[in-house]
Amino acid sequence: MDKLIITVAPTGSVPTKKDTKYLPTNPDEIAETAYLCEQEGASVIHVHCRDENGLPTSDSHTFKETVDKIRKRTELLVMVSTSGVAGKSDEERAAPLSTNPDMASLTTGSLNFAGRKPSLVYINSWETVTYLAHKMQQLKIKPEMEAFDVGFIHQGIKLVQQELVEKPPLFQLVMGVDGGIPGTVDNLVHMIRQLPENSVYTVAGVGRFQQSMTSLTISVGGHVRVGLEDNIYLSKGQLAPNETFVAKTQCLAEIMGREIASSDDARRILGIKQKNRVPKRTT
Repeated sequence: MDKLIITVAPTGSVPTKKDTKYLPTNPDEIAETAYLCEQEGASVIHVHCRDENGLPTSDSHTFKETVDKIRKRTELLVMVSTSGVAGKSDEERAAPLSTNPDMASLTTGSLNFAGRKPSLVYINSWETVTYLAHKMQQLKIKPEMEAFDVGFIHQGIKLVQQELVEKPPLFQLVMGVDGGIPGTVDNLVHMIRQLPENSVYTVAGVGRFQQSMTSLTISVGGHVRVGLEDNIYLSKGQLAPNETFVAKTQCLAEIMGREIASSDDARRILGIKQKNRVPKRTT
């Protein structure tokens, strides 16, 4: 069983400072969170950025400032979001790829975000998916294929078959989004069984599903994502910062006898080479 890769998703596009005072939204706050989470065992950070009003943005300058500040303080693998929830164009969604990340999210299908008021449709046409996959391939960025349901996995397999995604493919199984697959044991096992041989997967349990999905994934050999993007409550009614979620995950892994992956371990497991252009750590 591989060492456990802990990805922290500290910001997302939905939570606000009104929801939790612990949410990092500007580049300095996100970089500080990255440093604290690395100390607790995280090896990957999944980055969303916000504008000066706290709204989601794909602005390349904001992403570059954030990525650079994370790299000045940590050795974390940096994954940028290419989310198009706000109705961005393909070019806007690809803008964060210009910041030289190690990884990037690639959602392989569309779904209704039914839990939002008003509800919205997260559209990822095949043309958009292949456009982003090709951009990532050109820039030697590892895609993390986001799967909100079973069909998303099979669209990801199609990308591998078309050689738009290199092996070993990496899947993120998102469990419990309202409009996606519910976060149950049976559903997670079914999702894992759909994955192609020799793929790597990580699991994000959303909201109340985070604890159960994290525990099960650690025990069966997968990797996990935690953080305020997915869940702001450490326990019922108890808000906590991102680093506390990472520390709790590290403790769970220790109890289960699973070693924690360093950033170098994560690179090896994910098949990501150190880029010559990556600035060296200075602090």
